[in-house]
Amino acid sequence: MVKNIPESQDYIKTGRELLDISWGMIKNLLETYNESEFCGFDKKEISDEYWSLSTRRLNSALAITQQGIEFLLKGKICEISPYLLISEPPSNWPSTQKNDLDFSQFRTIDAQDLVKVYDTFSTDPLDPRFTTMFNKFRELRNTIMHSIGGNIKISHIDIIDSQIAMHKLLFPNDSWVKIRIEALKNSPDTALGSDWYINDIVNNELALIIDLLPPQKVYEYFKIDKKSRPYYCPDCYSENDTREFAPKLARLTSKKPDCNAIYCPVCEAEYEIARKDCTEDCPGNVISELYGICLTCGD
Repeated sequence: MVKNIPESQDYIKTGRELLDISWGMIKNLLETYNESEFCGFDKKEISDEYWSLSTRRLNSALAITQQGIEFLLKGKICEISPYLLISEPPSNWPSTQKNDLDFSQFRTIDAQDLVKVYDTFSTDPLDPRFTTMFNKFRELRNTIMHSIGGNIKISHIDIIDSQIAMHKLLFPNDSWVKIRIEALKNSPDTALGSDWYINDIVNNELALIIDLLPPQKVYEYFKIDKKSRPYYCPDCYSENDTREFAPKLARLTSKKPDCNAIYCPVCEAEYEIARKDCTEDCPGNVISELYGICLTCGD
């Protein structure tokens, strides 16, 4: 008898944890890079050298990202049947004459076969865009593992974009924000503050990502128009402990002058607003009457 047969969520949980580790590595690089301005450096002048020196860490982040995506894909296969993950013929299986077998004793299919196995048995084949990105990252990961990866040229933006895109293609109903919040709730950071501490972290991280990605990607992933005027989210801002540093991520839901709703990509929710002028010192006319906040100046 085979024991400890994995469930889909076992693989998905591990895959998302690996993606979170990869994102954490890139986020640290981004924050250090952005903080260089406060130390008197011109970011444009140091950019090439900084990211060149970050190659090893980016390669590691890429490899971890690919490993995470492979676990997610195994989770999707496991939803069909965990036994599809076994690669060896029965003649090579461990003997059950003396003891029960643990599922981990079986050799599982290689990464290069995951897409084929899933598409063969699933009623909902993978999006071709996922397959292209998956194979690209798998080849890059193999290059890193087998030749140190010194010649790989991939940017932090490519890794972030591909990580979010591949997860979205596998789990279209689970946003990056939702998964990131869940990861932080299960991390040591939770001990440092309330849920709003986590909310502040996600606001700042999402601001980093939005700044890097092109408008069409921002809209696809986070449902906001990057080119539109940004505003404070009334809910996030009202609970922010460091309001002077709070990013403006919310956008009006339409470009009509009488639009009376605003959407926050962190809350993934709309809030009613009033269109009336703030003070003489503020040009804003987007007011949250419920929270008593001008979403332009924050007063």
